Amino acid sequence: MKRRLILLLVFMLAGALLYQLMRSDSGYVLLAYGATTVEMSLWTGLALWLLGFVIFYFLWRLFRGGRKVGKLLTGERRLSPRAQSRTMAALVDFIEGNWQVARKQLVKSAGKSVNPLVNYLAAARCSYELGDFPGALDLLHKAEKSRGSSELAVALTQARMQLGSKRFEQCLATLKRIKRLAPEHPVVLDLLADVYWALDDIDALEELLPALRELNVRSGEGLKKLQIDVYLRQLQLVEKRHQKQPDAAACKQALDDIWARIPASLHKEPELMAGFAAALHRLGCDEQAEPLLTQALQKHWQDEWVALYGLVQGSDPKTQLKIANTWLRQHDADATLLATLGRLCVRNQLWGKARDYFSESLDMLPAADVYADLARLLDQLGESEASARCYREGLEHAARERQARVQTL
Repeated sequence: MKRRLILLLVFMLAGALLYQLMRSDSGYVLLAYGATTVEMSLWTGLALWLLGFVIFYFLWRLFRGGRKVGKLLTGERRLSPRAQSRTMAALVDFIEGNWQVARKQLVKSAGKSVNPLVNYLAAARCSYELGDFPGALDLLHKAEKSRGSSELAVALTQARMQLGSKRFEQCLATLKRIKRLAPEHPVVLDLLADVYWALDDIDALEELLPALRELNVRSGEGLKKLQIDVYLRQLQLVEKRHQKQPDAAACKQALDDIWARIPASLHKEPELMAGFAAALHRLGCDEQAEPLLTQALQKHWQDEWVALYGLVQGSDPKTQLKIANTWLRQHDADATLLATLGRLCVRNQLWGKARDYFSESLDMLPAADVYADLARLLDQLGESEASARCYREGLEHAARERQARVQTL
């Protein structure tokens, strides 16, 4: 109150002083431009100057106001340093996995962020990690409508969340939609490969393999493993389709077609050779299976393949036994290799060696199928009592194994 009173007194004194000056001396101003002259008192000149200044000030303010309106209409906003700082802090929380705090701050600062799309996408991911799928979808919709929105970025974020939550059909629909926008985008193709595998759509995945190779979507080893898995699964599906209507010739042709489609660079991969050999063996084509299996074991030693080698009846049993004996010198004598040697000795009518190999195998690791092989051999040698005892031990071992499996369930 006192301050206002003092200001009022000051203005009154100043006004009185100004009035006295104007009465005592009005001054004189002459403006000349060419042949034109304008005469006026000093105080009139000052009043006109003040009026011009006020008019200029209001025009300038009007111009600035028009620019602000234009910015609002075009979506431009004055960025808040505080909002940017809040966004950066929220992104740190996002990286650290502090989903609840990160989501709250990202949404709060999105309106004044340099790129609100980033805020909404990161917030949607936070909602996904928190199990709030409707909330994540709502934030993705906001991301689509935000300034600087990218349909591809939004759709890829959505596809990743759908894949992570095992919503494979929805994920596939999303990826097919964005594939039309970016048919060679590496991330889209990589996600498509994962979805096709999850849906067991192996034909579609096989069609995708050339694009994955040409665009270097996956690393060398990663791509090779994917190709091997695809072709091994194709072999399994061929056999499965022919189980209902057994047709060995048609199944064999289908297997040959798959082998022909496999790139030549993969023909020497042990897993593919062994997988193809196993499929041929189940069809009764052992003579074709044996050399493939031999090559696979020379490149990679695996017990399952060693056991299969003892079941495959190649064109020359003596050569098979000779190859298996070399493995005995190269590898430790385990139960699987000894059982395989026993079976090959039976095929070569080396009864005594076969009996010894089977017995050594059972001493190392009892197995129901080896008990059965030894029992058949003993029966063939006329040792009925020993054969019956061996059968009985095999059955008891199988029963114990079955009981142990049930207890672990």
